[in-house]
Order: sequence, then C-alpha cells, then structure tokens
Amino acid sequence: MFSTFNKDKQIVDNYINNYHIHENNVYLLRYKLSLQDNPKKFLQDFFKDIGQGSTAVITETIVYDEDAYVNAAAAQIYNEHRRFYTVNEILDFIKDNARLSYFLNFKEVVNIDDIIKPVKDTAIQQEILKLLNDFPDDIKHLLSFKEENDRLISFELNAAVFILIKK
Repeated sequence: MFSTFNKDKQIVDNYINNYHIHENNVYLLRYKLSLQDNPKKFLQDFFKDIGQGSTAVITETIVYDEDAYVNAAAAQIYNEHRRFYTVNEILDFIKDNARLSYFLNFKEVVNIDDIIKPVKDTAIQQEILKLLNDFPDDIKHLLSFKEENDRLISFELNAAVFILIKK
C-alpha cells in the first residue's frame, strides 16, 4: 500500500555492513503480507527455498490500536488488501521458520493525494476522504493527521523492517 522500499533498503544495507553478511545470503520479501489470504502459509512457502542461517527481510505496514480503522481505509482503497497485522502476529507467522535478528519500527508519511489520484471514480475518492475524516479524534492523533485549510493532506502509518535468520 505504501512505499517503504527506500527506507528498508537503507536499513538492510546498514545491517549487511554492520554484521558483514554476504549480499547473496539476504532474501527480501517484496510481496506484502497485507495482500495475502493466508500470510502464515505464504511465509512458510517463502522460507522453503532459503538455506538455514540465511537472512530474510520483511518490510510491512503494521498496526496497533488503530487496526480496524487503517484496515477499513486500505480495503476501501485497494481491492487486494486483506489486512495489516501487528508485530506479534507477524512474529507468530514466522516462528517455525526463522528467528528475529533485528527489528525497526518507523513512521511512514502517507500523502492523501498519492492515495486519491490513482482512483478514477470521484465518488469513490469522496468515500475514501469521508472514511478518513470520520476517524475518531484519538485515532487521528495516533496517525498524526495533518491538515491545511481544513483539508486532510497526510497521515503517518507505522512500518516495520523485520530482519530474520532462517532456522
């Protein structure tokens, strides 16, 4: 849903340099778990072809208290969206295949125009804006909603990079 690829590349590059890992032993999962019908099975399949001791990297939007609201908005915007997961859910998905080596949580700014522009139907654009604007104030605060001239311009989601070692 949101573009974390530049940030996760910087994080992975630093990890590789700090731990002197050969780049050929690093596997990046670029398919979002939030688009999978069965993320645990999807991850099991991902880990099948990775050698023991290799490094795997998952970058994903994660949720906390704002779970239902963010998932509802993403489902409205993207037909493929299933749901975003918590850190604990993702760790549960990988526990049989890998162990966590490094975790970094960061905020990702989402510009409203970047969400609205690809949607061609103006009625759907208005539904998305209404859905976002109707979030409760505490959720708007959690997501750092920013407005200009009474118009929502951006908010911040939690993203995470999980660096894992294949068991």
